[in-house]
Amino acid sequence: MTREERSIKILRSFEPTKGYHLAFSGGKDSQVLYDISTKAGVNFTAYFCRTSVDPPEVISFIKENYPDVIFLKPKRTMYQSILKAGTLPTRMMRFCCKDLKEYAGNGEIVLTGIRSAESNNRKLRPQIEMHKTEIKMFIHPIKYWSDNQVWGYLKRNKIEVNQLYKSGLGRIGCIGCPMSTANAKYEMFTKYPKHKVAYVNTINKLIENGKYRDFENANDVFNWWVSNKSKGEYFANKEQGKLNFT
Repeated sequence: MTREERSIKILRSFEPTKGYHLAFSGGKDSQVLYDISTKAGVNFTAYFCRTSVDPPEVISFIKENYPDVIFLKPKRTMYQSILKAGTLPTRMMRFCCKDLKEYAGNGEIVLTGIRSAESNNRKLRPQIEMHKTEIKMFIHPIKYWSDNQVWGYLKRNKIEVNQLYKSGLGRIGCIGCPMSTANAKYEMFTKYPKHKVAYVNTINKLIENGKYRDFENANDVFNWWVSNKSKGEYFANKEQGKLNFT
């Protein structure tokens, strides 16, 4: 049995009477999930959770290529979520996903395109799991697909992907997503400078509330956050830089 056949079998085995809630991001994995679910012949409704920091190319791509996807608006923006948490999101503390994306689908069976190859945390998650606090089940039909298998599937089935991939991005997510590489963040903030300003303004408010006082200013905090470095490594590199130019 191929991986595609296994994914279809899982989809057919757990299909709820009222249909699945398919979490759609507009990225390559959710495209494969959408297509596999269609091939499986299961009933589903696809939803895209807007976050306030979505690249405009993602919004337009979904509207043009997946007009049936329903757009959901979160209760708060990314910046409001940061202020509520009192800190910036990191790879180890991704409260933004919970606030802006994972809130949807309560009382339903939610299909996602997460895969083990994406991160160690996702590797540890079971393919079928219950939400820890809500009445909600998650199923990850393509969890064991490799990157090559995802790209191969899209190519074989002639599925057009977002232009952001063609510009060199390895993954498509929020502007400033903590799961992105430092280079990807730099590119995104260069392309969308208004979002950099919004993040810096939010950091200023965190500093006013007593956070990040060990940094020089909000821009310094922003540079550290985008670098994906630990505070110790970031400060050491800054000091080394000063020594090199004296």
